[in-house]
Amino acid sequence: MAVVVLSAAVIILRGCRSKEELDAHFRPRFTEVDLKDTLGDPEEGMIRALVKLGVFDFQVTYFQPDAPVERGTFITWLIRAWNIFHRDQPKLWVRLAEVSPKSTWVYGDVMPHTPLYAYLQGAIEAGILVGWEKDEWDYAKNLTREQMILLRDSVTVGPHPEKVSAPEEERDDYRVQLRSFLSDADEITEEYLPAVHYDLAEGETIRIAFKDVDLSKSEPKPTLSPSKLVTRREVVRALSQFGKRNCKNVQAIGAWEPLPEEEQQALDEKDEATRKSASGGHDHHH
Repeated sequence: MAVVVLSAAVIILRGCRSKEELDAHFRPRFTEVDLKDTLGDPEEGMIRALVKLGVFDFQVTYFQPDAPVERGTFITWLIRAWNIFHRDQPKLWVRLAEVSPKSTWVYGDVMPHTPLYAYLQGAIEAGILVGWEKDEWDYAKNLTREQMILLRDSVTVGPHPEKVSAPEEERDDYRVQLRSFLSDADEITEEYLPAVHYDLAEGETIRIAFKDVDLSKSEPKPTLSPSKLVTRREVVRALSQFGKRNCKNVQAIGAWEPLPEEEQQALDEKDEATRKSASGGHDHHH
């Protein structure tokens, strides 16, 4: 609903500002981006809002809304978006993992000197379920629908992974139940069955992100296409809102000013030096 009274708008924006500042890493680096391929896109407003909020901290000419998204890129954007949406609720933030020569890691391809480490390891340390891979997280692989459902819902339920996971012996029960709602329930990878089931019952990822999945229909049953690659436009939708909040969506959250250029440069240099110092000399932690 549009806010037509100036004082009401001020109250809403104040309610979305944090008394405790988010880490500087979450501040936007660019507030003006000329995206030539989003003009007229149905999600143009949300794309630009996410850029201004610092979720997408890069300056590009083409956003490529129909392009796929790498897993590492998504978890980074997801944690940034979650923290920014809840910037007035520090207790809900997913704190970034500390990067130092003493840092340990879970996945062999996401070590402390990699930019993704602080986000992925931070999620793990917060008790968030991020996957079942034994050795590598495969961050460069393109994200699938069932993976996005798990990752997004895992962040929203916080340190309660039991809501989106279940022991192997119980997963068949989830598949049986999902057959009543999805035409392709048998195509869902076993490990993702509890997350999809949760999302249909209590979550919102499918409803928000995948406009081709009409959950209001029962005949014919909707098709999820769980292994289909997620597009950037679908990611924008998934990051556009989180549950029932005073600030309903990304466009209702008040913007903030980016760091001064010199401060941002100093922060980037410090991050780079920290990652280099953490690039060797310690053991893996599984």
